Amino acid sequence: MKAIIVIDMQEDYVKQYELDLLNRVNKRIMQAKKNNEHIIYIKNTKILRSGTYTPEFATGLQILSSNIFCKEAASMFTNNNLETYLKDNKITEIELLGVDGNSCVAISAVEGYKNGYTTILPCSYIGAKNKERFLQKKEQLRKSGIVIWE
Repeated sequence: MKAIIVIDMQEDYVKQYELDLLNRVNKRIMQAKKNNEHIIYIKNTKILRSGTYTPEFATGLQILSSNIFCKEAASMFTNNNLETYLKDNKITEIELLGVDGNSCVAISAVEGYKNGYTTILPCSYIGAKNKERFLQKKEQLRKSGIVIWE
């Protein structure tokens, strides 16, 4: 069973990336819906002195499931409820979309692979502020067993 996981496509972050990233991610979400793939959304929550702050999803992001999990660290696997959902739904393959390819997406990919999931990074649906660093990161990820789709 496969799931696409949309990471940190939140208003505070998306505006820092290519203008068409949101459109590309939305197209993949729509395709996943047609293919009956599980669609999961991850929201980053910031810990502030005054409490926690979770930015809203980016305006226009297609929200086609209620599978929304928050994380307080780079890896989405810091939320135990996500792991429970994946196991309960017999998901063995995860495809990660969103931002940033050099941090949260990459770290979540490594954790996913370590946790036994076939982990796919489709680069056309991943934003990276530092493109040059992302080229190097992709090679590291590929060598560690993560599937990279250019």
